Amino acid sequence: MAPWTVADILMPDGYHKASLAAHARAGITLSASSGPEWRSILLRRYTAPAVVERVALPASADQLLVLVTEGSFDIESWNGRRWQGARYRAGSLGMTAPGHETVLRWRGEAPHESLHLHLPATSLRRVAADLSGMDPSRLRLPNELAYHDPLVAGVMLGLSDALRSGAPDLYAEASRELLAAHILLRHTALRPRAPVPAPEGRLRRLDDFMRAHLSRPLTPAELAEVAGMSGFHLLRTFRRVHGETPIRRLTRLRMEAARRHLEAGHEPVSAIAFLCGYDNPSHFATAFRRITGVSPTAYRRGRR
Repeated sequence: MAPWTVADILMPDGYHKASLAAHARAGITLSASSGPEWRSILLRRYTAPAVVERVALPASADQLLVLVTEGSFDIESWNGRRWQGARYRAGSLGMTAPGHETVLRWRGEAPHESLHLHLPATSLRRVAADLSGMDPSRLRLPNELAYHDPLVAGVMLGLSDALRSGAPDLYAEASRELLAAHILLRHTALRPRAPVPAPEGRLRRLDDFMRAHLSRPLTPAELAEVAGMSGFHLLRTFRRVHGETPIRRLTRLRMEAARRHLEAGHEPVSAIAFLCGYDNPSHFATAFRRITGVSPTAYRRGRR
């Protein structure tokens, strides 16, 4: 693993231009990328040729997670003294720490596809401070060619599906917090502080706030501010007390309100979606079906 603090890292705009140029020189094409609709993370999908003799990728200010989604090949990374190798296939995961240039080469029988997720170092620092209270600069972040981590792989695949379906930044923000906490706890030497008794009064205040503002597009950061806790402390405390995350509870409250509106039988589904905090009726319908097992229209028809 690599030291946290680094110097002379390319600024974000310069990095992304240099990164895309390096990929292009190696024949690696960008097939999909999150845009301004996702401010919390950057997710890209690449298609790479079967054989690349050498590609040097510039250092990033982010923690980079790479997940192979299709294909198999032998890959090697230059560590400054020698080549280190691994066998990659669908589900293989690599991580590069902030500030580290990566020099790679690989050989396979056919082109392969991969997801590249940029996890902001600022998020990792904040979550590290919330979890342990320690100076984040003392941590070493993961910087190895091959890891086995089904949770990270699953979240990245979920983000890819969410990007294709037009999910809002709220989805990306919640995934970012989960990934930051998981990577710090599993792949670094960070040790969390002992849990403190649950501030039940704050959680009741948050529950009342959510019920009173179901039509607003509430974010995890806003919920944490209302509760008077850090984002990760709220997530951990809320799950311990209620057995679910704040966002999951907010979704359930919205679906309960949606059922009441649908049973009344007056407003159109698009209006009910807006009343329940969804600007996009299709996103509302997807969430409603996930909770109830039927579409809003079918639910209303079954209650008449």
